[in-house]
Amino acid sequence: MTGIERTLKALSFEVVDRSPMAGGLLQNAEFLAHKAGRADFWSAARDTVFEAFRRLGCDAILGPVMPKRPEETTVDSSGKATSFRQVSARPQLTTPEQVAAYADSVPGPEQVREDFDAPQAVEDYAAMMAAGQADAGDMLYIPHCLGYAPFFPTSDGHFAYEAFLMACALYPGRVSRLFVNWGEQARVRFETVAQTTLEQDLLRLIWIGQDLCDAKGPVMSPAAFRRLYFPILEYAVEPLKQADIRIVWHADANYRELVPDLLALGVDGFQGLYETQDGTRLEDLARVRTTRGAPPIIFGSVSTVWVLPSGTSEDVRREVARCVDAVGSQGGLLLAPSSSIGPEVPPENIEAMYEYAR
Repeated sequence: MTGIERTLKALSFEVVDRSPMAGGLLQNAEFLAHKAGRADFWSAARDTVFEAFRRLGCDAILGPVMPKRPEETTVDSSGKATSFRQVSARPQLTTPEQVAAYADSVPGPEQVREDFDAPQAVEDYAAMMAAGQADAGDMLYIPHCLGYAPFFPTSDGHFAYEAFLMACALYPGRVSRLFVNWGEQARVRFETVAQTTLEQDLLRLIWIGQDLCDAKGPVMSPAAFRRLYFPILEYAVEPLKQADIRIVWHADANYRELVPDLLALGVDGFQGLYETQDGTRLEDLARVRTTRGAPPIIFGSVSTVWVLPSGTSEDVRREVARCVDAVGSQGGLLLAPSSSIGPEVPPENIEAMYEYAR
């Protein structure tokens, strides 16, 4: 059974010999180069990434999320590299009033649609899928399309975070124009994804999302999300649902309160967990059902917070077993880390995760 076959069967809730494993979420250039048998990662970064995960025995590739160059990477208090990128630009919109004024100025849906180059978008999506699958070989290529979802500003650098959230509370009518603009941009994008997928018989699954939460929960109240964001998200993904393209939603941190809303508007699965006792737990997520009546597809969820950075190899093995036990028997599991594995994770723990999964 090839990696592609194993992954497609598992994600369709068919019987497989073992849960498929995903590569792609690893930001350690030195480890990837070593695993691929290359002296230098940066001379052929993309080739090195695919070869490293092929040698690790992966069945699929998510992304891939590429490592950051040393000069772009932040360090923690002890001087160790992190998985976060340095940001030098300061936000341009720093008050709620500036955010509201900006919302007044954005184009309406008709102008968004007129400005969108649909033929080029079709060509670009087809080319991305073809190149990615060619690089992946016997692994299934699942591209990083998170930004295709309607925008929600968290760390983009244009909006000051507090200013945007305050504007949503103080000027919801004006800010709604901004959400409508973002929803239309996503809608026309998804129309081309659906068209290309049907015409070229591409993978009927897309990995999208936005960070709507932090470790404590949603950054706005669920009621505010239902007023401002979820209606335009439902509108945006309608072409995907009409084309029977399944949606795996990415959201870091604790999105437990938003799971029912995401399922109701048609999300078929989830990627990204920051598990705590009161947060989004894998075992609980595995029990929900989608609008199709099926269990959710889950990309995950070996902890990159609590286990991989500081646990032993045996801790990692137990964490892999927990994920398989929680989800694997019902199908729909693509075993992967809960988020990108940062450069702080010991190489022996990365090896242990894939070795035990195999």
